[in-house]
Amino acid sequence: MSRAKVLETAKAELNTVESPAGSNKTKYGVWYNLNGQKWCAIFVSWVFDKAGNPLGNIQTPKGIHHCQSAHNYYKSKNKLTTTPEPGDIVIYDWEGNGYADHIGIFIKWKNTAKTLFEAYEGNTIQGNDSDGGKVMVRERSRNLVKSFINPGIYIDVAITVPDAVLSNGARGSAVTVLQKYLFDLGYAIEVDGWFGTQTEDFLKQFQQENNMAVTGTADTVVTGALQEAVNDQRIARAKLISGSYLKKGSSGFLVTEVQKALNAKDPQLNLPVTGVFADKTYKAVKAFQLNNNLDDDGVVGPLTFAKLGIV
Repeated sequence: MSRAKVLETAKAELNTVESPAGSNKTKYGVWYNLNGQKWCAIFVSWVFDKAGNPLGNIQTPKGIHHCQSAHNYYKSKNKLTTTPEPGDIVIYDWEGNGYADHIGIFIKWKNTAKTLFEAYEGNTIQGNDSDGGKVMVRERSRNLVKSFINPGIYIDVAITVPDAVLSNGARGSAVTVLQKYLFDLGYAIEVDGWFGTQTEDFLKQFQQENNMAVTGTADTVVTGALQEAVNDQRIARAKLISGSYLKKGSSGFLVTEVQKALNAKDPQLNLPVTGVFADKTYKAVKAFQLNNNLDDDGVVGPLTFAKLGIV
């Protein structure tokens, strides 16, 4: 099977629209036996089938109809690539939240930096990328890509397995997710899907603060640490909203926030920010409460949280 045949088949479908508008009803859906459902992945399955070599029995004997299922399947088969060729599959993650939103067929790079490309896509239109009802050529940014896929039916190009480590120069939705973790942890980072010097510097800061090797790169271990830190923070904030109390012996994210707030209120305090509610923190809390007409019990409850400005 040739890449040219896949591209030729997709090109012949340009400007095909669903009918009636907004119905998700197309000849592709009829062929797939799921007419009336979102059809970007169904369109891709149809193109490969009509080009002479179907994708195979993945979700159904005719291929795929969910973008996330396509990504998961091809990832499990080691078919993801960092060097897409014309006729490969591309999956998008619009919001950088880790979920597959849309799918198309890669045509070519638009610039030498390989940051912009064209793709044949079904069920798209300007203003509605994933459910627009038309077959089009769309220009896309690499920053929006969740994965490029060589589906394994071509014999002319080997698959290049993507590096699991994110480093300076990387682009795509995986970088966006990484940046969102850093943003959620309070780093003043621009979430743009491009791993540049700023991302590297903040990542190094996180690694240093967490006694990790300061590499400025993110492998699965570093990403896991970020995920856990963000999750701990979310749990802590949920407890705060529900009226949590901190006292001697407590530990975690909220204790860190209290220690930072106490230092901000009294620059001369120089309280160690350890995340552990020990003697020094206890004495500092009692002094703060006394100075702010609160019961100086050394327990941080809703009134003390409010006075510290932690909400």
